[in-house]
Order: sequence, then C-alpha cells, then structure tokens
Amino acid sequence: MTGAFVFDPFDYAVHADPYPFYRVLRRDHPVYFSEGAHCWVLSRHADVLEAMHRPDIFSSRAGNVINDSPEKVGRTVGSADPPRHGMLRALVNEGFNRKQARREAAQIAADVEELLAPLEGQAFDLVRDVTAPLSCAVMARLLGMEGADHRAFKRLIDVSLHRDPVTRERTAEGNQAQAALLGMVADAVAYRRVHPGEDFLSVLVAARVDGAALAPDEVVWMARAVLGAGFESTSSFLANGSLALIDHPEQWSRLEAAPDLLDGAIEEMLRYESPAQRFARILAVDHAIDGVRMRAGTKVLILYGSANRDEAVWDAPDVFDITRKPGRHLGFGHGIHFCAGAALAREVARAYFSRLPRLRRLESGPLEWAHSPTFRSLVSLKVLNG
Repeated sequence: MTGAFVFDPFDYAVHADPYPFYRVLRRDHPVYFSEGAHCWVLSRHADVLEAMHRPDIFSSRAGNVINDSPEKVGRTVGSADPPRHGMLRALVNEGFNRKQARREAAQIAADVEELLAPLEGQAFDLVRDVTAPLSCAVMARLLGMEGADHRAFKRLIDVSLHRDPVTRERTAEGNQAQAALLGMVADAVAYRRVHPGEDFLSVLVAARVDGAALAPDEVVWMARAVLGAGFESTSSFLANGSLALIDHPEQWSRLEAAPDLLDGAIEEMLRYESPAQRFARILAVDHAIDGVRMRAGTKVLILYGSANRDEAVWDAPDVFDITRKPGRHLGFGHGIHFCAGAALAREVARAYFSRLPRLRRLESGPLEWAHSPTFRSLVSLKVLNG
C-alpha cells in the first residue's frame, strides 16, 4: 500500500488480502471513517467485542451487512434487536443446537466419506467438489430442502454476495440470483406447510411469536438467511482451514502426528482465516471511542477478521499455529449474535478434517476470493490428492 491510506470494504484488494489493511487500521486508524462505504470502521478486538455486546449502542435495526436488503431487515435474527431478536433466536436455537449437531454426526461423517472417496489420487476443485456440496447437504437436510443442487446453489450465493465496487450495490445478475434463492426457499416453505417434517422449515411454519404465526415473507427471509449464512460460512470455514493447512505443511504434519490437536486446530482456523470478516451495525445513540465522536444514525462496520489478528490479544497473530490457545477469537461472533450454528459447524469440521487426505495446490498464482464486503470466501481451490 502506497500513498494516503484508504480502507474500503468493497475494494477488490481488500478481498484479495485484508490483513495488511487491518494492521494499519489497528495501529493508525482504530476509529476510521470509510468515505467509500459511508461508515465508521472498528478494527481492534476490544472495540469489536464491545460492539457485539452493546446492541443498545450498536444496533442491528438497519441490517447486519452494508447496504442490506430493506425487505430483510427485522425479519432475521441478524437484523433484529432485543426483544424481537430473542424471540427469533429461540426459533433458530430449536433447529440448531448441540443435541442436533450430535444427532447429525454419523450422517455428516458419511457425507464426507461419500465426497472424498472418489477423489483419491485425483486433481479436483476443493470448493466445487467437496466443501460446497458438503455444506449444502448438511444445511439442506436440516432445513428440509433435500435434493438441492449444490453447484447451482453455490453459484447463486456467490453472485448474490457480490457487490459492485463502484455502485456498492448488487449487480443486475446479483438481484436475479437473490430472487432465485428466495424463490427456491419459498417453494420449500410452501411444501412444508402441506407436508410438515422434523426440520427447520417446519419449525418456522408452526412457530408462534407473541402468540401469532410468522408472516409468509418472514418465514422465507428467516429461512433464506439461515440457509445462506450456514452454507456460506461452513463451506468457507472448511475451504479456508484447508488452505491454511496446505500453506503450512509443518502444521499439517503436526496434526497428523497428534490427532488430539484437532479441536484446537479448528479454533485456530477460525481465528486465522475467519469466514465472516465484517458485519455492520448502526449507532442508536451518539458514541465516542478514543475521543472520536460517532453520531447516532451512522453505520459502523465491525471487523471480526481484524479483531482475530489483534496484537494486543495474541502473540504473532499472523502466524498459523494449531497449538495456540484459542483465547477469545470471534470467528463465530460473540454476544447475542453468536452464531447459532457454531456447534454444528464444529461437528462438520471434525468429520471433515479428521478424514481429509494430504493435499497440495495445483496452481501457484493468486487465489480467487468472493467479492463480498462481509465474507472471506474462496470461489475455487484446485488441489491434488496424493
């Protein structure tokens, strides 16, 4: 980076490698106003943690991503404040909890085996052929959308996440992808109204909040948010963690020699290359940090990915070390918006990484990352098994 420092979450350079930008923010601009995104940016662990725990100051009422869909706001867990947040969160907790994750363990292990077995000794795309279909299979089964086309779904998610770096909005193709995703979910919801089962869509259809059923559009938006976030964060978590192991073969060798390090390695993957990097809030009141006054009604971007590399919390934070004490990493968030699917994601990760064969990258050039102001998500990772 040369010249005057600029941080813009829509900048493709940030998507390619956000960490040099984060270091400068933490060191020189911990309370930074991004002219391009029209929001304040918080990068230090302590400030990000405060924002997560103070919904009375850092509200989600305008959505949890920059330029969120107005139709979504207030209809999903991530875009609601207490007390409504708690009511919606209870519904999500009913479908995604530790017991559910344990019940799914055997089927998840079978999913992993089914995907990896045909790839022995092969060159393949880890995202396209393994992490995306695995995430799709798990989420579709839990929601009650079995039979979903994972390749079509992954493409729709990638396109819907994309924001044009100039307009900061979805492209026309992105709007079409979003409409297609909502249509898929709406069709599945309609089916579950007639054929209820033991799945998350059926929970939503039967739910009562303040004594009343959720409106049809609320059910669709809730399901769309859970499906999209669960799919994208899990697929990205697995792919990003795999890349960390591939790029640090000495750490992979250490894990192979001591499989009991796996749980700690999973936490280090979440810290080192967090799938969810940046979430938005809006200030409910005037608030000051380090003497910098931020006015009510202004957007704030909180950088999970930067907080997880904060030198004030971790020694050598840019080093990937599977023996590191996990500490207070924010890979799954914190506070009332802590990821409801964290237990499930960890269960998927244990099944996946305990069976993942040694891989190496086939291409040495720059990797392709999704152009999202929120997620750090590999579009493709070509590897060789064996």
